[in-house]
Amino acid sequence: MLKYGPLQNSQIAKCVGITEQHCSNVISQLYEEGLIESEFHAPRRVNRLSPVGRQIAERILEVEKISANLI
Repeated sequence: MLKYGPLQNSQIAKCVGITEQHCSNVISQLYEEGLIESEFHAPRRVNRLSPVGRQIAERILEVEKISANLI
């Protein structure tokens, strides 16, 4: 989801079907782990994958493609 560019917590929450509060908690954890970058753009904060987060997301997509071919 974040690979498409900076998104607000509310946009992420809506896309994945969770509350904004839960999304905010998850985003905070991902930020602490260095997987996302977060910036304030009035009136909201926006998030995007960090370089490390992008690498992990790309590897996950590769694994999904490989596993889909095995089924």
